Amino acid sequence: MLRTEPQITHHGWHIEVVSEAEEFFFQCYHPDLTDFCNDGSAHFTFEAALTAARYFIDREVAIQALLEVVESWMRTGKISEDEYWNLTDFA
Repeated sequence: MLRTEPQITHHGWHIEVVSEAEEFFFQCYHPDLTDFCNDGSAHFTFEAALTAARYFIDREVAIQALLEVVESWMRTGKISEDEYWNLTDFA
């Protein structure tokens, strides 16, 4: 298993691209967390894995921003708790 060097960052997150058996995987490290996050997908090139990592981080940043807004709506009574859960079900 080979890991990328030098360090790659995107929106403050650290990205590692790992090569294993002619496939590439990404591991993203949030600046406030110790473990990595990924989507479990395999890619045929380093560049594809890096692009997927950046999209993954962009999605996580957008979700966090949305959660903060929706939570403030619930706290201020603009939406109910049921509406909060409906709006934050990203499955």
